[in-house]
Amino acid sequence: MTPTVPGLDPAALKALAELGTPILWLMAVAFFAPPVIAVIQQTRWSARKQSIVAFLFYVAVAGVWVWLNGLFSVVGWIAAVLLVFIVAGTAYREAWKKLGVTGAIQSATDVDKTDGPDHRAEPGG
Repeated sequence: MTPTVPGLDPAALKALAELGTPILWLMAVAFFAPPVIAVIQQTRWSARKQSIVAFLFYVAVAGVWVWLNGLFSVVGWIAAVLLVFIVAGTAYREAWKKLGVTGAIQSATDVDKTDGPDHRAEPGG
């Protein structure tokens, strides 16, 4: 008997393949959404503002996917938004945040850094 890896058994792979290429692309984009959002967000923003930015980004990703795939229906829109939220939220919590990727990106792209050199012009010079 061949050992199986949980989540990678033939039945699971077949079910994943039956989702179709468009859904798999949406899942891939959603998986990589948290690092993209980390580029946009600023460390000085409140948790509420960061959540709103993430929410709007996820809705935009779902909207573009719905438009590109011609699924202009309430059901298509809701399904896409829910899938993006589930995949992106899980990827953020279980991968990107634990690895420190999103925090590092957010710190590196912070516009209001106070620990770097001061590039303001000197008065009178």
